Amino acid sequence: MAESLDLSSPASRREALRMVDVDDPGPHQAMLREIFDRERAWREGPDEGEGDEYEQIYVTALLLFLVGDPTDSPRLYGAKFRTGDMDLGVGFDAQAIFGAGRGDTLQWLLKNGYTDEHARLSEWLSQSGDPKIDDWARHKRAYFYSPDGMLLLDPL
Repeated sequence: MAESLDLSSPASRREALRMVDVDDPGPHQAMLREIFDRERAWREGPDEGEGDEYEQIYVTALLLFLVGDPTDSPRLYGAKFRTGDMDLGVGFDAQAIFGAGRGDTLQWLLKNGYTDEHARLSEWLSQSGDPKIDDWARHKRAYFYSPDGMLLLDPL
């Protein structure tokens, strides 16, 4: 289904995000990855939009977190720690990187050659005073979604 969607504009990506069930985003993982990559490129590119589009990368990060696949951690890490966009670097929550859990994420990174990422995230965890990742996820879900799972972002 995701392959046939036009994800070229912020408005089309927002409508695609509305199709994702926040309680079961896994079936849309490939589409979410594409949306995330497009949103990051848009944020870091010369054609930054105006308005509320900026929140879409954060919604997508939450959904990828909820999928819980450690293979997404380098993609999410890059948005936080390897971006040229100051707002993204500051506003992107590192907690989003740990959808597979702290231990599994760190282990996957180390096992797959992401030693710099492993070291930086291990340091971040030790300096963050036990960030409550589950609390973060609940807060972000409540911010972006109604109790019945409807995306709260207005149409573009």
